[in-house]
Amino acid sequence: MMSTFDQSKAFSRNLGWLTPSEQALVQASHVGIVGLGGVGGQYAECLARLGVGEFTICDPDTFEVENTNRQNECRVSNYGKNKAQVIKELIQDINPEAKVTIIEGAMSESQVTHFCSAIDVYFDALDFFVMDLRCLIFRQMKRLNKPAITAAPIGTGSSCLVFTTGSMDFDSYFGIDRAKTEFEKNLRFLIGLAPSLQHLKYFQDRSKANIKEKRTPSLPMCVYSCASLATTSWLKIRIGRGRIFLAPYSVHYDPYLAQIKKTYMWLGFRNPFFSFKIFLITRLLPRDS
Repeated sequence: MMSTFDQSKAFSRNLGWLTPSEQALVQASHVGIVGLGGVGGQYAECLARLGVGEFTICDPDTFEVENTNRQNECRVSNYGKNKAQVIKELIQDINPEAKVTIIEGAMSESQVTHFCSAIDVYFDALDFFVMDLRCLIFRQMKRLNKPAITAAPIGTGSSCLVFTTGSMDFDSYFGIDRAKTEFEKNLRFLIGLAPSLQHLKYFQDRSKANIKEKRTPSLPMCVYSCASLATTSWLKIRIGRGRIFLAPYSVHYDPYLAQIKKTYMWLGFRNPFFSFKIFLITRLLPRDS
């Protein structure tokens, strides 16, 4: 006999790890995700299965064959379909009672204020190389004292940073607004995301990473790691339970190395080690990068 959707049953296995009142807080939440490819798609599915009741999502792109190795819902039957629409259908197939709003097309700067005002938390899933919009969203979330989380898919794992009340702000940590070129912006973001650099121990072919050509390698496992780290960080904020490592801390989990490293980047981008790591990565990248 086919079951019918019952919200109390659908998320009942969360209870035990969560109290009923904490589950109610999750269900009353409104999350925003910009970018619905690898990381963003996994955020959406994990949060939907956690029981989040409302989403505002945005991604003007379509699924294509080159997305196959890492992007949630990229399958032959979805080639050419808009990612935001496909992920909306996924969320509501998991939880028909969830409200999902799609921002049509690419998010413009003029839409940022309204978007941030509507949501409770922002999960950053923009393409790595989209810097100006990313900075605007994080600044607006800071003004509103709302949490904003970014997690980088790296190797088999990920590195997560949480920006909220009591944390260092996004600009002070990365210093992207101080960069003079797009290349420098990307490099600052790269180093700030994963300052432990532990993933370099098993990176096999550096020629596959070319910042100038906006090309980086990826594995399927890393997006699941991103979803685990980022959504768990938000869950602790939402229910007010458990220690949260706020920026300038970054938490880098790497299953390949069976290691987790917490890095405290005192002074953010002004930390001398930050500059040294930029120098180091510049030397390690291919010369045409």
